[in-house]
Amino acid sequence: MRTIDPDVLSALEADRFTFFFLLHLDFTSALYLTDGDHEIYYDGDYYSPVGFKFDALRGNSGLAVDSLDIDIDDTNQAISAILLSEDVRNKWATIYLGIITETEVDDGGVTRTQTGRVFQRLFRGIVGGWDLSGDNIARVTLTNEMVLWNKEPLRIQSTSCPWSYKGTECGYSGPAGPCDKSYEACQLRANEAQFGGDRFLTAAMLNPVWWGRTRNYQGR
Repeated sequence: MRTIDPDVLSALEADRFTFFFLLHLDFTSALYLTDGDHEIYYDGDYYSPVGFKFDALRGNSGLAVDSLDIDIDDTNQAISAILLSEDVRNKWATIYLGIITETEVDDGGVTRTQTGRVFQRLFRGIVGGWDLSGDNIARVTLTNEMVLWNKEPLRIQSTSCPWSYKGTECGYSGPAGPCDKSYEACQLRANEAQFGGDRFLTAAMLNPVWWGRTRNYQGR
């Protein structure tokens, strides 16, 4: 399961929210695209509104996405010109999820709308190929970076629980107050079966690795 940033989980609980995707194609002539209606500024770059879509991200037993096809609107033929003039194979590509939130807050008896933005990287890979169709669609196929043996898990193990407190994965709906995301906190709430962290991770990190050696190996 992919680790979802707590800020993203909080954004999804806002009164109103709009989500969109950002696509960065790191070509010689870099492309910064968004499927949103307006230009988006993120991490020092402006993402231009261009229609694109891709299939759902699917993982395999190794917790990694194999490949992804992105169909990009190329009505003005700008992307076709880049694909035909540059060897884009093995160039990096990144997809981000963005969320714009609107929350009603009480400001001294006056209700006002507070907006916010959060982003999370969904996929990073290399361009494995491309195809141009007669429907003004440029299809770019991304291959997971695991092909370079730089493996990135979809979920990073942690000693603390990644679930949103009292959310769907947490499952707790009792009267207890704030949770510090520890295993002990789950025990106090009789909810340890839903604990999403790895409570033995710290102990494993502190023990010497002796595989392939004798058990009493002392690191010398």
